[in-house]
Amino acid sequence: MTKSLLLFLIFYFLIAIPTISAQTEIKFNTVAALVLVPNGGIELAWGEKNSVQLDVLGSFWDSIDDSAYHINQTFLEYRWYQKPKQQGWFLGTHIGYGMFTLRKPNLPGTYGYPKGYYQSGRNSYYGITVGYKRSVSYRWGLEAFLGGGFSNAFYRGYLKSTWTRYEDPHRQFNLSSEWIPYRGGVMLVYKLKP
Repeated sequence: MTKSLLLFLIFYFLIAIPTISAQTEIKFNTVAALVLVPNGGIELAWGEKNSVQLDVLGSFWDSIDDSAYHINQTFLEYRWYQKPKQQGWFLGTHIGYGMFTLRKPNLPGTYGYPKGYYQSGRNSYYGITVGYKRSVSYRWGLEAFLGGGFSNAFYRGYLKSTWTRYEDPHRQFNLSSEWIPYRGGVMLVYKLKP
């Protein structure tokens, strides 16, 4: 998916807000907030058991522990709920786009980089989300969710000390593609129009 197509879908989604449904919810991810990465969204009912959601996530600093850490992600998602009024278990399918500057961690079975080596680039996401949403009062609710799928990243590697590329400078981009979990949390939900 190209960036211009994603921007068109987001623009269309925002223009359609008043006409899709009277039930609109805004959300804030409490788990992401604990690690100081704000994640919020807006969900619009589209019939009794369907909805469309747009959510964004982003960090607002350039480093953690002297390691580069700057990310942002935008997801557009269609959801189908087991129960009417967007309650109970749901399954969603989404597309997303993101940008990052960070150091790949040393995880078991992966090749990480030592401090001073960073990767900067763009991601596209194609996957599914599963979750559960429940009202706790007239306007408030909670939603737990986990999502993942196929992630495509185009990036370049840099040395922090000189901000020059540590790999072949003639190579346009590195490519990393994998099936991974990449989103999740517990959303605090507020109904604008119940």
